[in-house]
Formats: sequence, C-alpha cells, structure tokens
Amino acid sequence: MNEMTASDMLRDPLIRQMLRADRISLASFAALLDAASRRQARRGHESAPPQPAAPEVWNGKALSTV
Repeated sequence: MNEMTASDMLRDPLIRQMLRADRISLASFAALLDAASRRQARRGHESAPPQPAAPEVWNGKALSTV
C-alpha cells in the first residue's frame, strides 16, 4: 500500500467519517496536515533528528470543532 497524500486523506470517506464523529472540521484537519507538512519540510533542511509533534498542534486551534 502506498502512503496517502494530504489530498487523498481529505477525500477519504473513512477519514471524513472519523472527523465527523470527532466533530473536527475538514478545514481544521487540512490546516493540521499543512502545518505538519511545513514542519516536516523545515526539519528536512535541518540536520537534527525528528522530534515528536509539538503539543500546540493539539491545543484545539488546529483541531477546532464544528
């Protein structure tokens, strides 16, 4: 199985169903994916090993409810 792109994830019916169940808007999930992508790209330019996601990603702003 290939890795899903952000676009694939936003279109996936199961992911959409889980987002609805968790009351997370598609726009908030898209923002979370974008932030993670940007963070990963910045890390790619650095030589430091990957770090766990920062807690601020989960503080409710990126995962606001609908």
